[in-house]
Amino acid sequence: MNAALLVSALLLAQTSTPPADPGPKAKAQVLLKDGAQHYQQGAFAEALEKFRQAYEVFPSPKLLFNIGQANRELGRDVEAVESFERFLFEATDASPELVSEAKRSVNELAPKIGKMLIDCSIDGVEITVDGRKIGKTPLADFIWVSGGSHQVTATHPSIIPVVQTVSVAPGTIEPLAIRPRSIPLASAVGRVPSSSRAPAAALQAARPTTSSAESKGWWLGRKWTWVAAGSTVVFVTAGAIAGSLMQSKYDDLRNTCGKAAGTHWTGCSSGDISSLDTRKDVANVFWGLSAAAVVTTGALFFVERHGVTVSPMAGEMNGLVASVRY
Repeated sequence: MNAALLVSALLLAQTSTPPADPGPKAKAQVLLKDGAQHYQQGAFAEALEKFRQAYEVFPSPKLLFNIGQANRELGRDVEAVESFERFLFEATDASPELVSEAKRSVNELAPKIGKMLIDCSIDGVEITVDGRKIGKTPLADFIWVSGGSHQVTATHPSIIPVVQTVSVAPGTIEPLAIRPRSIPLASAVGRVPSSSRAPAAALQAARPTTSSAESKGWWLGRKWTWVAAGSTVVFVTAGAIAGSLMQSKYDDLRNTCGKAAGTHWTGCSSGDISSLDTRKDVANVFWGLSAAAVVTTGALFFVERHGVTVSPMAGEMNGLVASVRY
């Protein structure tokens, strides 16, 4: 029996008895009938759309056979094999004829495509192949792919996205190991892996070893903030002293030498004037350092004690990524 007759046979098998439930099942049968008509007319894209709509309305495993046949006619070998395999696994009450045809189709299409076996060191990572979502790790099953190069992306809230390119030859199985290079500390702490492939010791090693000591110290986890604040006090004090010495020298020269109009001193030696300029420069330097210390203290207050991670970007990307977590 050819594919078109099998689709018709499945349609008749599902519509020979009026449905007791006039709801989703009846709607699915109408869509299935429309799809079968498109299929027999050679409009396989329209047939596939109807079959998919029928499955969404009433997800009977038997409809996967129709979806597989339409995909096969469209040259979508990967999608066809996936549908046939799901049909064989889920449609346990399907007729022997349909089961035989599905197995024959899988055996015929499988050598034309390849398989990918993905192994990831972290569980719960979302895997996509060429933009198509596959699922979350661990993935125990093979992934059917067409022959050629494919882009595999691994994403998870606690890791930097990993992008790898793998080439798969038709009729072969290509293993792919994904090993995220780093886990931000803020996400790794307290996370218990569900697989022995990501041992707890690895995450324990990533924990900040000084977090408890810092939280109990007199600096309350902001040691460098206090250092910057202390430097601010020192620089302000030095600036005030230097300013006071400059003012004292200025008053002394004004009383002893006098000052003419403008900025030129009269009756003062060059040494006295140079001494005044030196004190002014020293005071300005300390006041500048004081301003810088104030800015540094403010920045450290907001940044220090929050997780700062600098990690190499994984996959085909180069460089470093730094993040501050609050």
